[in-house]
Formats: sequence, C-alpha cells, structure tokens
Amino acid sequence: MDRGGKPEEEFTLKAAAFLALLVAAQFTMAVMPRGHSPYLSALSDLSAQAALATPACNEKTCAKEPGRGPRCLKASGVNCVVKNGCFSSAC
Repeated sequence: MDRGGKPEEEFTLKAAAFLALLVAAQFTMAVMPRGHSPYLSALSDLSAQAALATPACNEKTCAKEPGRGPRCLKASGVNCVVKNGCFSSAC
C-alpha cells in the first residue's frame, strides 16, 4: 500500500505513533488506583513509583574477618546492611 511518501518518512511516523501510544498507556496506568488483589497482572508494576527517601547513612562498610561472618565496620560515606549477606552502598 503506497501512499506516495518516502519509506523513511512512513517508518518515522509509525514509530512516533507507536511511542505516543506507549507513553499514553504508561500515563494511564500510572494514574489508575491500585487495588490490593492477588489477581493483578505481572505488568501492573511497570508504571513509575513514588520516590522514597533513603535511610540515614550509618557510615559503615561490609567486612569479613577470618572466623566470623560478614559485619559492618566504620567507614565514611558508605551505608552497610547485614541481611542475608552484607551489602554496602554509597550515601
């Protein structure tokens, strides 16, 4: 089906229309109220979530000493959490 346009222009228009559809669907899903149901779709969490503040920095980093499990030792600018292993992240 030739509409007289260049193939590159048609592709660009189709791609722009598809992206607009995706953005509209994302926006629609983000503003819909969420129910507490076990029947939610696996894709129901694709919309943007609210940003949550991180907990205060505890100024510690992960370390494993011989004969001991993982633990947090003093270090600046690092947050340490020991839960099913040891995890460090920058503050």
